Amino acid sequence: MSIFRIVKRFVRKIFSFCGAWIGARYIYRELLFPFLFSISVVTFVLLSNFLFKSVDRLLGKGLQLSVVLEFLYLNLAWIIAMSVPMAVLVAALMAYGRLAEDNEITAMRSSGISFLTILGPGIIFGVLISLFMMYFHNYILPEYNHKARLLTGDIYRKRPGLNIEPGYFMEDIPDYSIYVKERDDEKLKSLIIYNKDSESVQTTIYADSGYLKVDGNTVLFTLYSGEIHELNLNNLEDYRRTDFQKHRIAIPVDNLMLERRETARRGDREMTIAMMRKNVEKYAKEQDKVYTKIRKMIISELDSTVTYNLAELKKLIDRKKAENEELLSGDQAKLQNRRLNSVYSRIKGELNLATSYRKQVNKYKVEIYKKFSIPTACIIFILIGAPMGVITKKGGIAVPALLSLLFFLLYYIFLVGGEELADMLIIPPFWAMWTPNILLLIVGVYLTYYATWEHRALQFSRLKKLFKREHKKPLE
Repeated sequence: MSIFRIVKRFVRKIFSFCGAWIGARYIYRELLFPFLFSISVVTFVLLSNFLFKSVDRLLGKGLQLSVVLEFLYLNLAWIIAMSVPMAVLVAALMAYGRLAEDNEITAMRSSGISFLTILGPGIIFGVLISLFMMYFHNYILPEYNHKARLLTGDIYRKRPGLNIEPGYFMEDIPDYSIYVKERDDEKLKSLIIYNKDSESVQTTIYADSGYLKVDGNTVLFTLYSGEIHELNLNNLEDYRRTDFQKHRIAIPVDNLMLERRETARRGDREMTIAMMRKNVEKYAKEQDKVYTKIRKMIISELDSTVTYNLAELKKLIDRKKAENEELLSGDQAKLQNRRLNSVYSRIKGELNLATSYRKQVNKYKVEIYKKFSIPTACIIFILIGAPMGVITKKGGIAVPALLSLLFFLLYYIFLVGGEELADMLIIPPFWAMWTPNILLLIVGVYLTYYATWEHRALQFSRLKKLFKREHKKPLE
């Protein structure tokens, strides 16, 4: 009987926390209207800002009004993805702030209802929004982003060109893989062009900068300050390197524009989780192939099992070159040292390619984790907004909007910073996307604890007195 009572009490507490008590419906209503109002305002502001930035690209194109409206409608998806978490935070601050301002929180707590029970409807509200946003990020947002990019390409077709995105391999041209690190308008920076049309010779072109132009069914590359590496796959000792200041490549492609429109590839933000996992596996396999090739090259050419560290490889090659100069005649030493320099250049090029593949893997993993971390932030913003509203006791729009903007900017800065660090291979993608949530969760748990037990958050006066006492100590 005692066990039955314990289970009954436990179930009752769960139901009470989930909102199955008389005041839950009232709290849900208090959350719903501020949420709808704030999401409308935030979406309108972001959409207006986007339209202001895009108006110069739309004017003068002779577009129909339906095309412009479709352009805005398709771009509305990513705007909603940004505005929903902020709207949840504003709604929690306004709803619980108004309840605290009108002393309704005090009345509930004096009736024996704990703050965690009062917080329960907000948590459930955040969980429901979070689940919907996970579905939205994985299925709806990628499709809208893809269609928006295609429509953008149609609008800008007066200046045709291949859709090169910095940091991604472009494989729109048959038998070629092209990687661009940065793009400044028409100028491409740090290019790598892989020629895969030959099974006997592998050609890799590196260039500091370049320009791309489409002339009919021909792709024209003008490259500056680079190197051409040619490797005979049948004889690895047959290797040639050519430096150039300016180099032009003409690649004929049949039905380039038609093929690109019909089979337009998807970027990472236009893919579902399943699509990105396939790409992660593909680039991970390519990376393993490159490392296998490097390992064989090190064993066969250098007779060593040294790691893939360029500094260590450089030391090993310098040591072998010094040995050649001591043990061999002048001409033989020069010949062997040239071969060692060639080996080092080939290994260096392969390591750069492996790093590029690894960056691709990180980019897709970042987007996969982002599809879960951003929706989960809706729950964390409830943990921050509800106790903050009770503490400030401000149910208007001014204070909640200001606090929401502060927390959301902080979250967004950490999110963007983490993404950049993951793209540079400094931190793992998981921690890049989940660290902002963890930090804000700590803040939310502290605020909830403070609001539950009505403790003082920080004793600034004590810190000030302590600082003054430390300052008054005589110098020794």
